[in-house]
Amino acid sequence: MKTCQIFHVPHKGSSFPWKWRYVAPDGRVSESKREYQLFYECVSAARESGYEPQSITADRYDIYRVV
Repeated sequence: MKTCQIFHVPHKGSSFPWKWRYVAPDGRVSESKREYQLFYECVSAARESGYEPQSITADRYDIYRVV
């Protein structure tokens, strides 16, 4: 299974949306078109799209690892 990253999207207001992103070995990027308000919804959507989340980043810090 291809691995992807879950990351937060800068947003105005009090919301904290999430997206997933996969970077292929050849540099092509696949990213969720939708922003998810709940973290687990984003993880579920990535898995439904054939990707396995490996780490979640906030800016440049690894804050959570899905195993």
